[in-house]
Amino acid sequence: MVSDTRIVDGYENRKLSEMQIARLFSISPNRVRRILDQHQVRRRSISDAITNLNITRFNKKPFVAKTELNATDQLLKWAGIMLYWGEGTKKGASVALSNSDPLMVMIFMDFLRSICGVDEKRIRIGLHYYQDHDPDKLVAYWSKLTRVPKSQFDRPFLHNAGKGSYKSKSKYGTVAVRYSDMKLLTLINSWIVDAQRQLLE
Repeated sequence: MVSDTRIVDGYENRKLSEMQIARLFSISPNRVRRILDQHQVRRRSISDAITNLNITRFNKKPFVAKTELNATDQLLKWAGIMLYWGEGTKKGASVALSNSDPLMVMIFMDFLRSICGVDEKRIRIGLHYYQDHDPDKLVAYWSKLTRVPKSQFDRPFLHNAGKGSYKSKSKYGTVAVRYSDMKLLTLINSWIVDAQRQLLE
């Protein structure tokens, strides 16, 4: 019979979920919860639970935000915050920003990599295009620009619109840069709030 110590250790030190512990030791999830309650083990927040599950089950590296910033880093961080304030998705469980401006997308990618310290393999990109675009060429273009491999692009989405050319409005289509991490989204949102306070003081 598995000891209480091993169950508590699995949750606190090995960062396993209650369900993972139950499966590992072939016991019921209710028993796991009961033992954790008996030992007054503090439960994780939803964002912490998702982060740990990504690490322990899916072998996904957590982001590591940069804390020691030089003048260039500070400028990039402010640029990223302003971009996300204006264009980013504030709710949900993912960092997501859509834009058709290559320079803005490049700056945001630098922000994710250099300031937020994201895992390259977890970056996803979605392409939105119109009927007079060549989606294969656009994927190749954005892949080179963002330095994200084509394998991490979602299936391009075609917008059905009226007749005429849309290249003058959106020459390269629109890309949605996405990084699934609730903790990172919460952090960026907190940076936005801090920026708002500083600007409005």
